[in-house]
Amino acid sequence: MNKIVTLILLIFVFSINLFASEVDTIKIGAFGKVTIYKPKTKPIAVVLFVSGDGGWNSGVVHMAENIADQGALVAGIDIRHYFKEIKKLKSKCYYPAGDFEELSMILQKKTKMDQYLKPILTGYSSGATLVYGMLAQAPANTFSGAIALGFCPDIETDRTLCDGSGLTTHVLKEGKAYYLEKTEKLTAPFIVLQGTTDQVCNYSDTKKYMEGMAQAKLITLAKVGHGFSVTKNWLPEFIAAYKEILNTANYAKQKSEQNLLLKQQHLTPLPFEIPLTLIPAKIKDEALPIAFLISGDGGWTSFDQSVSDVLAEKGIAVVGLDAQKYFWNAKTPLETSNVVSKAVEHYLQQWDKKNFVLVGYSFGASVIPFVAGNLSEPLKEKLKGVYALSPDIKADFEIHIADMLSLESSSDNYNVISEIKKIKTCNPVCFFGNEEDAITRNHFSESGIKTIELPGSHHYNNDYNKIAESILKEIKIASAANSENFKKKF
Repeated sequence: MNKIVTLILLIFVFSINLFASEVDTIKIGAFGKVTIYKPKTKPIAVVLFVSGDGGWNSGVVHMAENIADQGALVAGIDIRHYFKEIKKLKSKCYYPAGDFEELSMILQKKTKMDQYLKPILTGYSSGATLVYGMLAQAPANTFSGAIALGFCPDIETDRTLCDGSGLTTHVLKEGKAYYLEKTEKLTAPFIVLQGTTDQVCNYSDTKKYMEGMAQAKLITLAKVGHGFSVTKNWLPEFIAAYKEILNTANYAKQKSEQNLLLKQQHLTPLPFEIPLTLIPAKIKDEALPIAFLISGDGGWTSFDQSVSDVLAEKGIAVVGLDAQKYFWNAKTPLETSNVVSKAVEHYLQQWDKKNFVLVGYSFGASVIPFVAGNLSEPLKEKLKGVYALSPDIKADFEIHIADMLSLESSSDNYNVISEIKKIKTCNPVCFFGNEEDAITRNHFSESGIKTIELPGSHHYNNDYNKIAESILKEIKIASAANSENFKKKF
């Protein structure tokens, strides 16, 4: 009998070890000690889990472990420590979406993930409120979605959250509490798990708040209070919510699927895999080129998509490269240029076009001069402009994180200004927001590079029409100059 009991116990222990996650800790900036739960197998997702006001304790630990058992790399964040640290900032409002995106990138670099995974935000109680605020304020495609357990729309902080891309707030008690208003601008799933017996965040109030909200879903949990104490009453729904977000198409794929014109064209895909988004021109203009656009290091967000959409409306088809995905692992200028060349030649043929321009934003703006410089001469003759939106003085060909960790980093020795000077025949133009750092802008203009100021800071007031119009104007100026030079030859 004892042998049978021993055998059963051994099987039970083995089963636990098979699925239990490995636990580690790391100290990162304002987050302090972050607890990392690693799955036994290669992670299929990254979850940033924010605690409630009780801190990172047994309740949320249990939740995190269950998600790690589903194959996710989970980072446990103590909201108390995070709020305590960001109070030291002198900003008028908080933008935690930026901090959490950087945290995700640091963790994925540190754990040597071979590709970047957009994180799933998860939060309990006050953490649930925070993850909603971050999802609403962040550009599209920053996060895969958010799960909120025990959600109230009010948050206790000394300052409100910044509006960002879609969040609005109002004061409940100045310097102490703020109300996060319902948004219609979510671009990723927001799933709330709410107990019907919750005495802290009233179920009926939460249900009313969630009604009619795009991309939002309320899961009703019977016999569950704010403490989520009885695991069997909420765990299956929690895992189902995680899997639902995991299986939801990302922002770029959703936009492609919604593009009826793209579906109608039945384009032949590239014979190799790179993270591209295609936006066909909505009007036909034989004189206009196609654009190859490289995003910023945040990846293909609503900024890149919106600029591309407006260019397409004006007759310029766009091939967009997600820089965060493509440059997650180090590339060389020549390697990048060769890949871009193949994509450009392919889609010039697909769209029956003769010429193209290169456009880059931020990280991508610093890369495109090197792409242009390494093109073959026949393809370079088809290049009619290089338009850099907010380039830096130095370029990099790998996504890096500016943090206090000893992460491997390239020497960052690619001089953008020198490279632009080498491609003057390609009509390079640099654009900067008039509220951006003047020192960087002046380095370009004082080097004899054509520099244009647009209203706003790094996102140009999100005036996508102004950005597209400015690029189109430069394309037409370059085209007119080329025609004049051709006439002079004869």
